[in-house]
Amino acid sequence: MSYQEKDTFLMIELTPAQTRFLRQNIPEFDSYNWSVSSAGAAGSDRRFLRIEKNGDIHASFILILWDSRDEDWPRFLTIEKELGAVIPFLPKICADDAKHGLILEEDLGTMTLKQYCMERPDLLEPIYQSVLDALIRWQSMDITISHVIAARSMDLEVFLWESNYFGIHCVTEFFGCDSLLGAAWEKERMRIAREASALPKVCIHRDFQSENILMCGNEVRFVDFQGARLGPAGYDAASLLFDPYVPQLDDSASTRLFEYYLSKTVTGISEEAFYVCAVQRLMQALGAYGNLSIHKGKERYRRYIPIAVERCISIAEKLPRFPQLLRILEVCRKKNIKF
Repeated sequence: MSYQEKDTFLMIELTPAQTRFLRQNIPEFDSYNWSVSSAGAAGSDRRFLRIEKNGDIHASFILILWDSRDEDWPRFLTIEKELGAVIPFLPKICADDAKHGLILEEDLGTMTLKQYCMERPDLLEPIYQSVLDALIRWQSMDITISHVIAARSMDLEVFLWESNYFGIHCVTEFFGCDSLLGAAWEKERMRIAREASALPKVCIHRDFQSENILMCGNEVRFVDFQGARLGPAGYDAASLLFDPYVPQLDDSASTRLFEYYLSKTVTGISEEAFYVCAVQRLMQALGAYGNLSIHKGKERYRRYIPIAVERCISIAEKLPRFPQLLRILEVCRKKNIKF
């Protein structure tokens, strides 16, 4: 989840360590001529501050507050270092301080793909085509360019973890439908995971949705990329085209955009494989929404659960060999819960 989703922090006071870090890495920085405001919070425990010079819209940075003991901290730094000169999508990292948990990076602004679609629904498909072009370029990278990405893969174990995450935090904890998670479900989720893990692998972002895609002028940029790894091309494409954050993206638009993607990509993904990746991805998203809203106090994610359930049902209906998944989703939909 990107830093662009605003949080509730209004008054920001820097610590002495943070102030010293900024003075060391922004030559003109001082506490009088620069302002500090919240740039939001991620689904994780990271926070983001916008550091900008008063009266100069071009002098602006993002300060990430992040526990450097997180295993994704070094992945974030290394991926940008390895790919920054190869592709133009990632924000430039200016400086980092592991001791104090600080990363200073380029400010890409506040216009997420989600916000863009809200403000310009008439341009939804053209802008999505631009994003798909960027995704295709990302997926076409030589997988040996980044040893960090190449070292982690969406394998059978990861896909089974995702469907279990869905079973625990969405089906059981949120909807109370754990009686449906029996032998038939175990057999189906194993089959889904096997099919997904057997697909050809490319470089994927792993959380390629509208809050992690920014429109910086006419450029498409990616954030929150520390989870990048090898995986099936359809996983990122499905994450984008069935994104619950963008209700304006209906089935007909998703179908046309998928056809556009197929016409441009060289990954050779089939429609059937795309739908398998889509149900796998939406199960992960539903598990995350349940976990974040129930255990992390992030209530805003509750609103996306009904949309994700509906989108997962529409895809599961195209995969009749997985009847138990469809049954689980339909029972969840019928639950009389006010969101």
